[in-house]
Formats: sequence, C-alpha cells, structure tokens
Amino acid sequence: MDKLLFRRILMIALSVLAVVYAAYLLISTNFKMYPTENAVQTTVSDKIYSNGFIIRDENIIRNNTPGVLSYTVHDGDEVKAGGEIAKTYASDDDAASQSKISALQEQLTDLQTLQKTSTAGNIGIDTINNNINNNIILQIKSVNDGNLSDIDDVTNDLLYSINQRQIYTGKITNFNDRISELQSEITTLKSKAGKSTGAITTEKAGYFLSHCDGYENALDYNNLDRLTVSDLENVKQTKVSDNVAGKVVSGLKWYVACKVTADEATRLSLWDGSATVLFSDASSESIPAVIKRIYQKTKDSDALLILECDYMNPDLAQARQEPIEIGLGTYTGLRISKKAIHDDYVTKTTYDENDNKHTEQVKVQGVYVLHGSEVRFRQISILYADDDYVICDPDPDSKELVNGTTVELYDRVILEGDDLYDGKVIN
Repeated sequence: MDKLLFRRILMIALSVLAVVYAAYLLISTNFKMYPTENAVQTTVSDKIYSNGFIIRDENIIRNNTPGVLSYTVHDGDEVKAGGEIAKTYASDDDAASQSKISALQEQLTDLQTLQKTSTAGNIGIDTINNNINNNIILQIKSVNDGNLSDIDDVTNDLLYSINQRQIYTGKITNFNDRISELQSEITTLKSKAGKSTGAITTEKAGYFLSHCDGYENALDYNNLDRLTVSDLENVKQTKVSDNVAGKVVSGLKWYVACKVTADEATRLSLWDGSATVLFSDASSESIPAVIKRIYQKTKDSDALLILECDYMNPDLAQARQEPIEIGLGTYTGLRISKKAIHDDYVTKTTYDENDNKHTEQVKVQGVYVLHGSEVRFRQISILYADDDYVICDPDPDSKELVNGTTVELYDRVILEGDDLYDGKVIN
C-alpha cells in the first residue's frame, strides 16, 4: 500500500476516534443513564425449612403369650380399646396358614361385594382407571421403599380395581367360579391349620402400627410445654424389646418439633398461628398445622418450634424424623429489588374542620421510577421480604399512602443512581 495513502487512512481513523471520544465526554457530562427494572406481578410462598421430629401419644403393646404372632389387623387400621390386634399360634406354619386364610378371605369379601353391588351409575370408568394407576404406583413405591408389609394391602386394592373394571366393561358378568375356588381353599387351610393359642389386645383405642422404632418415649407427649432445643438435639433411640407386638397411636392431635433460627422465630411469632407442613419423604401434599409453641432461651438464640397437627394417614403414622417445609402463606404483588428502595419525603395534605388546607413532609419508604425523562418517587407497601427482593401491594389501603400514589405494574423502577429526587429531569 502507498505510504501516503496509509497515512491519510490513519489520520482519518484517529480523527473519527477523537470525535467519538469528545462526543462521549459531552454526553456523559450532561446525561446520566440509570439502570431500571420493570415492576412485574409475582406470587411467592413464605417457607421455612427444617428437620422435624414427630411426637405422638404412642402406647406400646407387649406380647407375653408364647407362640408365633399372626396379626388380625393391618397397619393404619383403627382399633377399639380392648380390641384384638393379633393371635398367637404354636408354629410358624400355623401362623402362615392363618395369614393366608386372612388374605384369601379379603379377596373373597371383595368379590362378593362387587358381585352384589352394581357399579354402573355409581362410579365412572375414568375413576376406576385412575384407581388402577394409583395402586400400581403405590405397589412400586412399596417395593422401592422396602415396605413389604404394605404390599398385600396394595395388591388387594389393585386386584379389586381390576375386577371392578371387568364388571363395569362387561368383560365378565360374575365371579362365581373364583368365589367357589376361594371358599374351597379357605376351608382346606382351616382344616389343616392349628388352633390359636392366645390373643393379644390393646388397652387403648387409636391407629395400630406393628412397627416400633425406639423413639416412642424419647420426648414426652404430655410435657410439650417444657421441651427445649437441647431436648430435641439430644433425643435418643432405645432398643425395642423382643416382646413388643406393636403400638397404638391415640388421640386426634400429634406434634412436630423442630429447630428454627432466631430470625425465623421472629417471623413465626408475628404470624397468625396457622401454617402448613410438608413431609417430603412421607407425603406428597402439605397438611394443615397450627403453631403451638415457640421457645427461645434468648432473643438471639435458635428456637424450638412445635406444630400441632390432626390429619393422619398410614404414611404419616409411621414417619418419625423428616425434612419438613413449613408454609406461612402465599403473597401476590409487585416484585421490587431491595437495592431500589429508598427513604424520601412526600407531601401529606389534610383539611381541618374549617376546610383549611394543611401540608406536611412525611418520610416514607419507596422507589424512584422513570416516567419518560422525569424521575418520580412512589411510596411502597411491602407484603413480603426476601434477601434480595420484596413483594409490594399493588393496591394498598388508601390510609397507608401519604400522598395517594404507589408503584404500579410495569413501572420502570430505578435500581441505583446518585442524586435521585422526585421531579428530577434527565436530559
């Protein structure tokens, strides 16, 4: 390339850069850019995460009768005071035969019920199909979780739903042949099985559970008002005796004890008492709960929280120590970054009884928003606060607003900047 031409190109390029730089200095002197973020509607849930310890009114049932146990009720079944929960037999074979008889008797009862009751008009095919799908899922879950004691019940429920579908769709008209087979098999087993050598009963009514985990007396159900964080942290498991046949969970109410931080304790103390709790390992749905007690040794220390519950199902009846999610409510409003919040003065106008106008400057919390090239200060009413953002009420009570204005949906909220004030014009 010709040296003269190269110099001309270089001079032109340098001249353009000089003009651009001069323009930048001029613009930056007279115009300042402010980063903004639109106020958008968001729904959030206020949650606290912890590890819960479940406390129930649990009454251990002991077996002092020699022999092999065969339960006559299922886990989760309700039993009456003085009711039978198991029989004892002289041998394993006799006990196994009795268990087999009970299982066959359940199948027989289900088939007889289906045969006597017409499903047409009482239940839809979609409901039946859903029951089949749900029972298949429960069966797989029982196998994966190792809950072998639940498999028989789930299998019977699945078989019932399948038979129900066959009757509904007209694939079969009756179960006479299968009913006869079951009756014959039950009769044969009864003739061979040995007689029961004793019965085990429960003193109290409630939900029966055959499994004891050794935590039944770890924390006193009747002494919840004296429990501390230290008690919860030092809870100990005891060895289950060989003569324990199960337990009965009595009473409608049971409790969840957990540790929360000082900040979480403050939030809970300001709450109205109602909450929800999700046991992630034992249930897929949250259940209602009530805040019974919050105990804190000092205002800066961790606290013991006790939640009261009255909903029960077989999975929850067997749960003990679970990761929990405590729900304190759901909030819908405008999401605002915390770094956009400022304190500023707004004018409050009032009129006396003689209709004389009075004004005063009141300091409130709010944000600066851009309306075109003008900065406006807007008061906010915070519904919920997180570490990085707040949820603001888009339509707060007019009594809360000093000058009647608040942030609105899609307002361009200024996130940061110096020398901001209401009415400032950005050229």
